[in-house]
Amino acid sequence: MDGELAMRVLVLVPYPLNTAPSQRFRLEQWAPLLRSQGIELEFSAFFDAPALRHLHSPGRLLHKTRAVLAGLSRRRRDLRRAAEFDAIVIHRTAWLVAPTTVELAYSGRGVPVIFDFDDAVYLAHGSGANRLFDWLKFPAKISALCRTSRAVSAGSAYLADWARQHTDRASVVPTSIDLERYALREPLSRPRLAVGWTGSATSLTHLEASAPMLRRFLAARDVELRVVSNRRPCIPGVPAAWRPWTPATEVEEIRAFDIGIKPLPDDEWSRGKCPMKELQYMALGLPVVCSAVGGSREAVQHGESGFLVTSEDAWIDALSRLADSAELRRRMGLAGRRIVERRYSSSAAAERFAELLRQVTGARPAVAAGETWAP
Repeated sequence: MDGELAMRVLVLVPYPLNTAPSQRFRLEQWAPLLRSQGIELEFSAFFDAPALRHLHSPGRLLHKTRAVLAGLSRRRRDLRRAAEFDAIVIHRTAWLVAPTTVELAYSGRGVPVIFDFDDAVYLAHGSGANRLFDWLKFPAKISALCRTSRAVSAGSAYLADWARQHTDRASVVPTSIDLERYALREPLSRPRLAVGWTGSATSLTHLEASAPMLRRFLAARDVELRVVSNRRPCIPGVPAAWRPWTPATEVEEIRAFDIGIKPLPDDEWSRGKCPMKELQYMALGLPVVCSAVGGSREAVQHGESGFLVTSEDAWIDALSRLADSAELRRRMGLAGRRIVERRYSSSAAAERFAELLRQVTGARPAVAAGETWAP
């Protein structure tokens, strides 16, 4: 169906393209695959690129206020042209600083709406840099979005189960990996093993909170810790090789890891997090060690593709076993790659999302309401 557009979809996202992981590993990644099926996604970001430079920095209240007002203006323009599209996708939220009534205005235009989310955005959670704006996010509106949207696309089974408390139209469309971009890496030969972590500035706090465990492990092993992020880590007593994150170098930086890690606290917000870091690691053939929390429990098969751990001692034991055995690293890495190929490829996720779009627009009833997904 190349060249023949059968459906135009307006996608409302919080951030500029190619900047936010939740958008990149979901809707942005699916866009070219959907286009080949005649479905064109047109993205509209609440924040523009200049605003993003100030958003996660302390202070700069005037810049942030201007950015919010500009975002509201863009959303008003989107509302006026909503009827030009066959469907509207709201990723996380359309208006970052307004109650549900604003999102409901899109449904009032007579265009079917899909609500897509990949985090526990129904909880109050924000970065310390923006506490003054946190009260404006209205996380309680997420349940109303689930009730009023024609369909809900959730990034994990845990999130879909939460959504089903408010709607019978929730389906799992998992966060996914482009298997061509994340090609299986060749074995590396070098004197020091590299344990690696990648993620945004907001999730970097979880790695920093693991400082006691990392100090113990690195004191006992001649292993390098590598961190790829848009902020330099602050891990007292832990030497870390930091690489600034860029979309162009992301895959190659992760490819230089030997083991991928994802520490998380066991709290309600973390339980709602979708697997992403671990999928990036596993797609490249890396063994993983993750806290037994959230999407890691769905994506990682303990003892096969990596380890799911619940204590500091378990972390050190798992990392030590992998550090001491190249064969274990190889076997678990290949098992992880097979899991991503089988359940988390971008092509499969894009097809599932296309089915949802066809269902809500009446093009073809495809995904049954409330259909579950077996991880």
